[in-house]
Amino acid sequence: MKKINASVVIPSHRFDASSMRRLILTVDLFLNQGFEVVIADNSGFIDKQRQLREEFDDAIVFAATEADCKAMDNFLAGFAAASGDYILFATDDDTFFPVGVAALAHAISNSTGYAGFCAPTVRYAHEGIAIANTPDLSSESLTERLTQWILCDIAVSFYGCYSRQIWQRYFRFARQHPLKFAHHDQLLRFIIADAGQVSCLNTAWFAYDYSNWSNGQSAQESLVHYYTKAGFDERMIYVHSLLEGLEGALCQFKLDELAGREFQYVAVNGYWWGSWLAAFRQMIDSHHDTMPVGFWQLLEPVVNYLNLPDDANIYQLLQLFSKFLSGVYGSDGGLQDFWLNEAGDSLRIEAIA
Repeated sequence: MKKINASVVIPSHRFDASSMRRLILTVDLFLNQGFEVVIADNSGFIDKQRQLREEFDDAIVFAATEADCKAMDNFLAGFAAASGDYILFATDDDTFFPVGVAALAHAISNSTGYAGFCAPTVRYAHEGIAIANTPDLSSESLTERLTQWILCDIAVSFYGCYSRQIWQRYFRFARQHPLKFAHHDQLLRFIIADAGQVSCLNTAWFAYDYSNWSNGQSAQESLVHYYTKAGFDERMIYVHSLLEGLEGALCQFKLDELAGREFQYVAVNGYWWGSWLAAFRQMIDSHHDTMPVGFWQLLEPVVNYLNLPDDANIYQLLQLFSKFLSGVYGSDGGLQDFWLNEAGDSLRIEAIA
């Protein structure tokens, strides 16, 4: 099989029989389509690497990583070991469709300067199966393309195959951000929209288990897990939608600032910020009476500011939210300082050696 200029990176942690069978099938599929296959294994099981070497000899690349390292560090190790100009991430429990992978390989081989590729994504859970469709990126307008990325499912935006520069930019941002939140994955869409032309293929190459996010209870438990790891607690559920909306708006503001253009107000305010603000207001209306008194007293200035008739100033809101976090938790975790002083540098495009 002719090699293509693309890598699939598999951050891997499992060593049960079912996961190994699926991992071997995934590796075999991508090797047969000409991809470089990089495995970043932090499971700590020596027999796992031995079994993979016996199966594939030297056809796969093993990234330098440590047993039980953090998930982000494992992704970064795999990214550092990959040599392809286009990079796709997979995990050892994902399912890939041969016809879709073949279509992606063909698109990469015939690429004329695309920043990346996306495709419909299949999501399965106890509640059933759903298809997340691709955005319409036919417009030359950045506002229109950004709107499409904002409206599309995170499964399509995060599980695409993108240029090294896109991933480099995203990982640099995520690594420098002082708090490790699940919603950083959501912010990748802004970086993709900023990168240029992405080709949307018609054939799905990927399916994943959506069970942790498919219903309200499991999604809330997952969010609590991430917030607790970041040094907060379950009370962050009350303000999750506000924080997600705020960080997305700040991310786009910084990208526009770096590019020397006007803030993409129409797309961000109308389709991103508006929906998250509505979700936050619904949360407040539903739970105001049951919130701890001290928590509400600290949150109330934020709510009052958002109820003013004028549009919120993004940095004023950041300051108020930082004060709220510091009042509840003793610190905002470095959030305000990052967005004021470091975010622009973290999102700057670096030359690729």
